[in-house]
Amino acid sequence: MIIGIGTDILQLPRLVAAYERTQGRLAKRILGEQELMVFSQRLARNHRRGMAYLATRFAAKEAFSKAIGLGMHTPMSWRSVETLNEASGQPILHYTGVLAHWMAERDWHAQVTVSDEQDMVIAFVIVSTQA
Repeated sequence: MIIGIGTDILQLPRLVAAYERTQGRLAKRILGEQELMVFSQRLARNHRRGMAYLATRFAAKEAFSKAIGLGMHTPMSWRSVETLNEASGQPILHYTGVLAHWMAERDWHAQVTVSDEQDMVIAFVIVSTQA
């Protein structure tokens, strides 16, 4: 059964401007530990690809917060959900802390997809339960 859906679209230049304005602190504020590691590696190799990674993760968190119906309110926080990739490249969501417990209590599971093109990124999330 579908619990909720969420989508977010973002103009890449807006995120890049915010990243530069905060002198990189934006990434540390919104990315979880594993995401931050991947972001740093990608940014070092190719600035544009690093920024696209940051933007897709931002959009995925926004879409997820909409799908669970909370927005950015407890137990949801920027760093409590990470968009990681399976070996195949498929994006998956990983929850930590209070959010992980909250999702498990409800037996909710989320699927995510992200995409980027030139100056835009998009994320789409479906939250469902087995019931």
